[in-house]
Amino acid sequence: MHLKQIAALLMTAGCILSAGCAESTAAEESSGSGLWLGIEPAREDEFGKATYEDGLYLSQKVLEPQPDPYKKDKTLVREGETDEGIRYALYEEHAEITGHTPDFNAEELVIPETISGLPVTKIVSVAVSEDNKFEADREGGFYSCYTLSKVTMPESMYAIGDYAFYGCKNLREINIPESVMHIGARAFAMCSSLTALTVPSGIDTIGDSAFALTPWYEDLLFHRDLIIFNGRLYDVGKRCTGEIIVPDYVVSVEDFAFFACDTVTAVVLPESVKSIGRYAFCDCPMLEAVVIPNPKCKIYDDRSTFSNKKNSGDKDFYRGMIYSEKDSAVHRFAKKYNYHFSETDAYTPEATKHS
Repeated sequence: MHLKQIAALLMTAGCILSAGCAESTAAEESSGSGLWLGIEPAREDEFGKATYEDGLYLSQKVLEPQPDPYKKDKTLVREGETDEGIRYALYEEHAEITGHTPDFNAEELVIPETISGLPVTKIVSVAVSEDNKFEADREGGFYSCYTLSKVTMPESMYAIGDYAFYGCKNLREINIPESVMHIGARAFAMCSSLTALTVPSGIDTIGDSAFALTPWYEDLLFHRDLIIFNGRLYDVGKRCTGEIIVPDYVVSVEDFAFFACDTVTAVVLPESVKSIGRYAFCDCPMLEAVVIPNPKCKIYDDRSTFSNKKNSGDKDFYRGMIYSEKDSAVHRFAKKYNYHFSETDAYTPEATKHS
């Protein structure tokens, strides 16, 4: 989901109240208190009244994702298409949206709650070439359906697949119900008119670059310090710099979360963080320290998870310090890649320089 990562990829087709963030304006300081103090509201003239409820932008609550009730229902009964041009697959207990007909030209799409009496639970992933990410089944999902301006989904929906609405350049608004637990990679990427969207408060996974290059997501990056959905830290706002203090309800640092953050010098994670994804701290030339209090935290096992290199083509190296508990899984990770290591208690913002 990381905009900095996808922006480079698509050329052919923030800290939470930490001292390192950009200084708050008087308007920001009056916009809230507690968690929201210092976070300026969205621009009302373009995106409507700023809202901080659970499921929108940020939430302090971490909800247990609901399991897919039809995970084992894999017997295909038949395939078909609706009068509106929506293609579907019927299984014994549920239905899935598989794509659209060549003459599909709806402006407002209402995905049916049931087809032949079966609940519609998923928009399947669009088939994409393994060799070229930009070669896709153009009739899969609603890939590049330029006529679409608004989409409404039923409460039966559980998952939105990879590239499902990729490149729908006139899509302005989409209603995603609270029942959705998974949003696939690049599901809404390149939707250059998308300004109205709500992420479900209990979302389990959001794929890489799901909202990349949409006005809605760019607005988050400019007006939020950290992009957090249901306790998962996905991205860092454009104003963050220096030391980043991650709030203590965050449970994971997702893939590419701090990718190419060239002004961040230190990241202090809470003990609640249980995992750190791939390339999470990659291409961070100023990064001098990452504090990981949870000794059992699972770190994606690759040298490029932490890197001070400036460009993706350069060789990975990390000269900073990793802080955690001695003889922990984090310590073993640091030893494996010969990274500087110290115990958590030794961390201070002033003691992060290393040769």
